[in-house]
Amino acid sequence: MKKSILSLLFAIVMIPVQGQEIYSRAFGNPKNSAVIFLHGGPGYNSSSFEITTAETLADSGYYVIVYDRRGEGRSTASQAQFNFKETFADLNLVFNQYQIEKATLIGHSFGGIVSTL
Repeated sequence: MKKSILSLLFAIVMIPVQGQEIYSRAFGNPKNSAVIFLHGGPGYNSSSFEITTAETLADSGYYVIVYDRRGEGRSTASQAQFNFKETFADLNLVFNQYQIEKATLIGHSFGGIVSTL
C-alpha cells in the first residue's frame, strides 16, 4: 500500500482540434521519461492498455500517455479522414499538449505502423 503518490496521479485531457476533441490520459510524473501508446485500428482505442499496462509503467518510473486517434474510441470527429497526415497531426498535438520533446512510442497493430513511420 506504499505506492508513490505520483504514480497514482493522472490527468485526462480532451485536446481540441478543428472543433472536435482528442481523448488523452497521462499517468505518472511528467518529469520522468515519456512513453506514448498508439493503439491499433482503425476504429479501436487505448482503453485496454490503460487498464492493463499504463499505471504499471508509470509505477516503474515513466510518464505514460495514451490517446485515441481522431474519430476513434473516445475521440469525437464526424469529419475524420483516417489518413496518415491526420494521424501524425494528432500525435504532434499530444506532444504539444503534454509539452514533450521526446518520447518512446509503443504501438500496437496499426499503432506499430505509425510508430515505425
